[in-house]
Amino acid sequence: MRQFECITVQYFEKEELLFWKIKDTGMPNFCLKGLQEFKEFCSWVRTYFSHPDRPLKFIVSGSEHAGIYNMGGDLAYFVESIKNQNVAQLSTYAYACIEAIYNMYTAFGLPVITIALVEGNAYGGGFECALAHDFIIAAKDTQFCLPENKFNLFPGMGAHSLLMRKVEATIADKIVRSKEIYKAPYLEELGLIATTAHRGKTMRALYQFTNNLKDRFNFEYHHIQCKKKIHPLTKEELIDITELWVGACMKVTSFDLRRMQIIVAAQNRRNKAVV
Repeated sequence: MRQFECITVQYFEKEELLFWKIKDTGMPNFCLKGLQEFKEFCSWVRTYFSHPDRPLKFIVSGSEHAGIYNMGGDLAYFVESIKNQNVAQLSTYAYACIEAIYNMYTAFGLPVITIALVEGNAYGGGFECALAHDFIIAAKDTQFCLPENKFNLFPGMGAHSLLMRKVEATIADKIVRSKEIYKAPYLEELGLIATTAHRGKTMRALYQFTNNLKDRFNFEYHHIQCKKKIHPLTKEELIDITELWVGACMKVTSFDLRRMQIIVAAQNRRNKAVV
């Protein structure tokens, strides 16, 4: 099994399941280095599991960070790019995010079902990452939010596209507009989360869920494909929106930037406290 610097990989042949996790190193967000490595990971997954002797039905994502699935975008990188009006630098990051989101949404180009196992909070891009999966399983006490409008921006890496395909437009609009932090049971009621479990029992919930899906995998997999064909999501749509996001970033005020910097400082303090 190939080793990666930013993620761990486990393959459970009997369960026909690949489990990848973001390593507990540094800030638990999407840095450019990690995104670039993730592109390599996607290519490896497609190649490695195209072999008939490596059965695979499920690809599951998770995190090794205690209490955090992912905190989203690299705000420090955003601040630097905006201050310098460096469109090219920010675009490089945005396109790498879209590449990652689209690979997850299309199940890495393989005939599998994807599941986000969210055992910690998912903010911003972390929420978008979870939404890119076919199913979400979450600990009951986990929290989700899209905080971008706190600094006068919008989530630019798939939130609109994914939410509009998973819930009613008015609910999607409310989630994007709201500064609320949503608990997992509420999102389960909306249908965004497939099932929740008490902390410490999420792995058991995952295996119960995949075992049930295995019994009707032919139906479930093709049912998902039908839904994606009826409401297709193209990479071009995601790129168009992320380009709008880059443009919007270049128009934020100095006041908005200060708000972003306050969040960056708070994230750094929290990360040091966890370490």
